[in-house]
Amino acid sequence: MVPTTSVVPGLKPRRTAAQLLVLGIAFVLLSGYALAHPLHDFVEYWTAARLLFAHTNPYSIADVSRIEHSLGFEQSMPLILLSPPWTLALVAPLGLTTSYVIGCFFWMLTLICSIALASWLLMNLYFCDVRIPEISDTAFYRSLFAFTFFPVLLCLRFAQTAPLMLLGLAGFLYFESRRRPFTAGVMLSLTLIKPHLVLLVWLGVVLYSLRRRRWQILAGAFASVTVLSGIVLWFDPHAFQDYLELTRSPYLQAYASGIAALVRKPFGGIGTLWIQIVPSVLGAIWFAEYWRKHNSNWSWREHMPMLLTVSVLTSAYGWPFDQTVLVLPVICVAAAAARATGLIPRKSVVAYTILNCALMLLWPIPSIGLLPAPIFMLVMLARTDRRVMVPELCSSVRAT
Repeated sequence: MVPTTSVVPGLKPRRTAAQLLVLGIAFVLLSGYALAHPLHDFVEYWTAARLLFAHTNPYSIADVSRIEHSLGFEQSMPLILLSPPWTLALVAPLGLTTSYVIGCFFWMLTLICSIALASWLLMNLYFCDVRIPEISDTAFYRSLFAFTFFPVLLCLRFAQTAPLMLLGLAGFLYFESRRRPFTAGVMLSLTLIKPHLVLLVWLGVVLYSLRRRRWQILAGAFASVTVLSGIVLWFDPHAFQDYLELTRSPYLQAYASGIAALVRKPFGGIGTLWIQIVPSVLGAIWFAEYWRKHNSNWSWREHMPMLLTVSVLTSAYGWPFDQTVLVLPVICVAAAAARATGLIPRKSVVAYTILNCALMLLWPIPSIGLLPAPIFMLVMLARTDRRVMVPELCSSVRAT
C-alpha cells in the first residue's frame, strides 16, 4: 500500500509559504553563526586554504598555530587539517576570502546544500515513489529528511567535512544505478576526504572491479584524485611530502579518537598508534566473510548500508559528527518500513527518537558516543526484509 495525497485548494501556496519561512530561518541562523566568528574545526580549513594560497606549507604546525592564534584560537595545540593533500583542493576556494566571516558563511552554505542534495538523492533511491505526508511527498521534504539525524546537526555545529562525504556516497549510488560508473567513481572520490571511515566500501569497490573486470569506477575516482592533487601541487609542490612528515610527527602520535581511544588515552597516546588500526583489521575480517556470501549477486544499493555501517563502526579514527554518513542506512531502513507498511511504524519513530536523544547526551564522550548509532543501524538492517530494502529503479529516479 502506497499512501496518496489529494489536492487541497490553497495547500500549495501554504506549502510554499512554509518552505520560504524555513529557508528564511535557515539563512538567519547561518548568518548568525558566521558572524559569531566560530573557532571550531572551520578554523583549520580556512587556515589551510590561506597557507595554500600563500604557497606555503598548510601542514606546518608553526604556521598554522600563528594564523589560528591571530584569529583568537587559544588552545596550545593548533587544529591542523589531517585529511590527505587532495582534500586541500576542496577547501582551497576559502583562500579567496580574506574575511573569516564571509568564508565561514559560504562554507556552511556548501555543507547545508550538500546534505540537502544527498538527502534528496537517497530518498529518491530508497523511498522511490512512496509518498508519505511531511516526509517524502515533496522534493523539499526529501531534502530535509537528513537533518533529523543528530550527527548531521552536530557536524554543522563544527563545520566538518562529513556532508561532502555523504554527498559522495549518495552521488555514487545514484550514478551507479543509472549505469554511469565513471561519474559514480568521481562522486565516490569525495569519501577520500577521510578514507579510514569508508575503508570497507573501497575494499568492496576494488573487489567488485576485479571480479567483473570493470574499471570505470576506479578510473573515475583516480581521475578525480589526480585532478585535485594537481591543483594542490600547483600551489605547493611539496604538499605530499609535508603531509607525510606531519603523519610521522608526535602530533598524530598523540591524536587519539574512535573506539581505539578508549585504550590509547590511558597510556597517553604516544607509542600506541598501532592500536588505532585494530578495529579496521577486525572490520576487514568481517568484510571478507560478507563478500564471500554476497559477491555473486552484489547490489550497491542493497549492500552499501551494511557495508558503510560496519566501516564506520570499525574505523581507525572517528568522531560523532563523522557519523553523518550513516544518514544513508537510516534512509534505507526507513524506506523499507514505508514500502512494507505504507507508513513509517510508530515504534520505529520512537526508537529513532530515543537514538537521537542518546546521541545528544553522549556526544561529549566521543569514544562512547560513537557506539549507539552504528550498533542501532546494524540491528535495524539485520531485521529489515531484504525483499523490500531495495526497490526497482522507480520513475522518480529515472526522471532525475
